[in-house]
Amino acid sequence: MKREIRGTELELEPNSRPYLLKRILADGFDVILIFALFMLGTMILMKLPVSDTYQAHAARSARIREETAEKFGNDAEAVSKALSGNQEFQNELFAANLHGYLLKALSAFFAEALILLAIPLLSKDRGTPGKLLTGIIPFNERRQTRAVWYQLLYRFLFVFLIDSLALYLLTGILTFLLVPVLRLTEMLMNQKHKTICDYMTGVMMIEKMSYDGIN
Repeated sequence: MKREIRGTELELEPNSRPYLLKRILADGFDVILIFALFMLGTMILMKLPVSDTYQAHAARSARIREETAEKFGNDAEAVSKALSGNQEFQNELFAANLHGYLLKALSAFFAEALILLAIPLLSKDRGTPGKLLTGIIPFNERRQTRAVWYQLLYRFLFVFLIDSLALYLLTGILTFLLVPVLRLTEMLMNQKHKTICDYMTGVMMIEKMSYDGIN
């Protein structure tokens, strides 16, 4: 298959993988979209009744912190020591952190379900927004076709459970910076530029224009 680009002839092998830069741009665009939707969703959830439990625990832990600070004045070490030994404060802080994490998990679920599952399922090319813009499609290596619906579902679940819930629990908001770095590292470790998610779901990314089933 040959393709004309600005007067030059570009040879594309059947089902050829995209340039690494295109993978980086596609994944980066998707991560930015997910981050924006995640932040918007979290902000909305914090204003809804579903966040009442979190707000109550956060308010009680803040009140205890303020009362302790007033008691010890500017002695930060004494305040820290008193709070670490205050079981009520520790319980309220743990509950606030737990409910806050669950709210963020719910926001991440909706954001990633839209970008990584709903849009690919609605698209004939099975691509996320970033992949659709850069001309990349997920390819089922075993069946030699576009990715099928259950592969998209598996990819969503893998990203949500591993790249999101587990990693966010350890690194917080830095997850959105670490995930692109981890994916790039994974792609550089093999010739097909596949991530762990690609291997787990039996998918590889190819150039849409090189897929002979489309042309």
